[in-house]
Amino acid sequence: MAQRRSATKTEARERARRAAAESMAREQRLLEMGEKFFVAQGEAEQIMETAEQRIAEIRAKAEQEAAQARQAQAGVVVAMKGERVAVSDIAQRLELSAAAVRALLKDNKGDDPATPKNAGSADVTASADSELERETVDA
Repeated sequence: MAQRRSATKTEARERARRAAAESMAREQRLLEMGEKFFVAQGEAEQIMETAEQRIAEIRAKAEQEAAQARQAQAGVVVAMKGERVAVSDIAQRLELSAAAVRALLKDNKGDDPATPKNAGSADVTASADSELERETVDA
């Protein structure tokens, strides 16, 4: 019986070693998988950060270009007013409200190089004020 006990004990020890080895191998695979997961997560976060930076840069550039385009629009309105065109006529030609035309004139008072040299900002404002009075009386 001594041999049996020894053989059983050896067999049990061998089974325990195999189970432990399998468990350690599984644990190693799980560690490697977890590492891959966290590396991929970091890459995804970095990709999103880079994309957000690009979006912000594109948005800033678009806002700057749109502001320049709006400034050009205002310059056209100021130039038309410099030609002594009535606010209501400018509004009709440009499919704007008279209030929008007056706002463009007010926001762009003397800032635009397209303004004719002989028309000072005071003349444009005075003309806009008299035009406003005329439209109010006509209404």
